[in-house]
Amino acid sequence: MSEPGEIIHIGDARAMKRIEDHCDVVIIGTGAAGAPAARVLAAAGLDVVMLEEGPFVPLEVRRHDQWTGFKQAWRDVGFQVAQAKGVLPILQGRSVGGSTTINGAIVHRVPEKIHARWVDEFGWGNAVPMKDLDRIYDRLDVELSVAPAPEPARGQNNRLMGAGGDALGIRHNVIQRNVIGCRATARCLQACPTGRKQSMDVTLIPQAMRDGARLYATCRAERFLRAAGRVTGVEGVFVDPITGERGPEMVVHAKRVLVAASAIQSPLLLLANGIRGRSKQVGRRLQAHPGVSIMATFDEPVDMWFGATQGHETTHWWDEKMKFESVGVPLEVGAARLPGFGRELMHRIADWGHVAQWGVQVRSDFMGRVRRGLFGGTSIRYGFSAQDIAIIKIGLGRLAEMAFGAGATSLYPGVHGLPDVVTSIDEMRALDDVPNDPRLFHGIASHLFGTTIMGPDPATSVVGLDGQVHDVPGLYVLDSSLYPTNMGVNPAHTISAISWHLAERIAGV
Repeated sequence: MSEPGEIIHIGDARAMKRIEDHCDVVIIGTGAAGAPAARVLAAAGLDVVMLEEGPFVPLEVRRHDQWTGFKQAWRDVGFQVAQAKGVLPILQGRSVGGSTTINGAIVHRVPEKIHARWVDEFGWGNAVPMKDLDRIYDRLDVELSVAPAPEPARGQNNRLMGAGGDALGIRHNVIQRNVIGCRATARCLQACPTGRKQSMDVTLIPQAMRDGARLYATCRAERFLRAAGRVTGVEGVFVDPITGERGPEMVVHAKRVLVAASAIQSPLLLLANGIRGRSKQVGRRLQAHPGVSIMATFDEPVDMWFGATQGHETTHWWDEKMKFESVGVPLEVGAARLPGFGRELMHRIADWGHVAQWGVQVRSDFMGRVRRGLFGGTSIRYGFSAQDIAIIKIGLGRLAEMAFGAGATSLYPGVHGLPDVVTSIDEMRALDDVPNDPRLFHGIASHLFGTTIMGPDPATSVVGLDGQVHDVPGLYVLDSSLYPTNMGVNPAHTISAISWHLAERIAGV
């Protein structure tokens, strides 16, 4: 058993065969959902244990290169993918702090249209009132130091996107971010090496531990304990995050078990324990925000290695199911997108300081599925639909207009069927002739939703309006797998706010 304020990981536990703990609440996952729940429940005086499959990555061992970041903080070293028609990378963190350690620090509140749809179409009613969310958002804004990216830390990649928005006469804005004293290292995606990004590992988790919570890292939850018809705890195992070597067993006895492991891992844990629900919806309705990007070259230096990783955006066309963001990436990632081979590629790499990158994410209607694969692995079915590709083609055209409007000399569109290098907006019009085939586009998917949806009816949902799994007393789900649709904006702030709200109900505050 650990002490309050202490983190136990596999290195500390190797000499033991079994660790046992007792608490009021055990929380599985320490990301945008798990950390706020721990923060609220520990502050309310409950005895809280947190279990995190990934490692704790202290600032002193973080490096600036992406490969180290992938190994330390990303699930499957950044190579997790979904398959449908083509292969699509699925981006997730796996460390103390979850995906908040490797995201772009973008803060948005749930759009009113989306919240109204959850209330009206999916039966949420007054379970998560907007007035309560606004109160919690305000609190989180303070605790996570939410503010627009400051001008000295903005960087040219972000400024140029603003110039492109001006050229088109559209609404655009500097992004609200949970960062304090940003040093503009453009390394949000590697786990901020300066600790200035206010991710859960440097904010709500330490606060929960100051209030008495305990944290076991590199500890994977595997089985729910049950007694008298209730879930009464969790059995798991310490696992080396690099080698996969299994270590000591972990047993936590608790009055309540809160699953906050993401829209991928949460349903997998339920399925591994035989929980499918009357609705048979566990693992189904997987939704996301798939996206693509363009690279643009400018005569002036851009230097994507300086500035906020993601500091500018436009939601001007949000009603058309698209959102645009600047996306700074390091050369070791960006080089994979540069066209050409040999000397031609080397020249483009040498010119990397003049390249900007902006992306479009789609509010997709595609629904996929997550389930256990062979030998206990993860099988994810998700991809671009033909409708998504039609939207993406429009979005790429608009990004091209913004880039040329900001003064770009050429583009790397990253679309099979277009020239490797585009030098005019007229050349981009050939997008209309590209088939709506996902395999022709370089894309990713992030922001995952919908695999254990919340609702009042066990016949159509997995989790009740209090967050408790239907027909499984003592077991709760708090993360974005509750959401019946995606959001169209970055979800971390809303994941935290809804988890905070449900945790308040559990604590009775």
